[in-house]
Amino acid sequence: MLFQEPEFQKLLLLHSRDRRYQKLDKEVSELPDDLARLDKKIAIEKESVELALAEWKNLETKNNSLEKDILSMNDLINKQKNRQLEVKKNEEYQALENEISNLKGKIEELENQQIEVLLEIDGARETAEIAQGKITERVHEMEGQRNERASQGEEKKTELHELKLEIEETRKDIEPVFLSTYDRVTKIVSRPPYMAPISDQKCSGCHLRVSNDVVSSVLVEKKITQCDQCGRIVYVER
Repeated sequence: MLFQEPEFQKLLLLHSRDRRYQKLDKEVSELPDDLARLDKKIAIEKESVELALAEWKNLETKNNSLEKDILSMNDLINKQKNRQLEVKKNEEYQALENEISNLKGKIEELENQQIEVLLEIDGARETAEIAQGKITERVHEMEGQRNERASQGEEKKTELHELKLEIEETRKDIEPVFLSTYDRVTKIVSRPPYMAPISDQKCSGCHLRVSNDVVSSVLVEKKITQCDQCGRIVYVER
């Protein structure tokens, strides 16, 4: 039985290592994009915290500015009232009174604005506190995942290098006729597996029925044989 032959077992070992190598190589090649996507998500989360804090800070600054304007206008009102005590003409007194009235109207407008800002500050503070709590915690978890992914990537690179050396050594120990057939199959078959057992006279690689000649070649002639449907190397596990 070809399946039990040492040379064929070596070919199966090479196939197994090749498939593992391809899988690892794909994972390693995709790692930079995976890390970039994580970095982008982390940056977005951090930005949301910064935006929430900036909004809160801007509202506090706006409130302070309004408070400053209100105080400044109240000081001006007091000055104008003191001037009223000094003027002698009724026209001058009335002009100052009108100015005081206008200032009081502006103060009322500013105080209404300040009330709205204070309400916004409460909402912004709550949002910022949530952002600093839950989002910061989520960022911490994502950064941990990112670091773990990067560490695993380095381990996979090392494993990939070691596996490449093992494949090179395995290839040296396989008979040329087996190796040349295997290499030819890896070029004509679009994706692994490149070797597939026959079950119920069907190739387990393409799931199509193989001819009687293929079965006979595998079981009777005991030689390396390819599926007449997909080109994979086929064998019977016995």
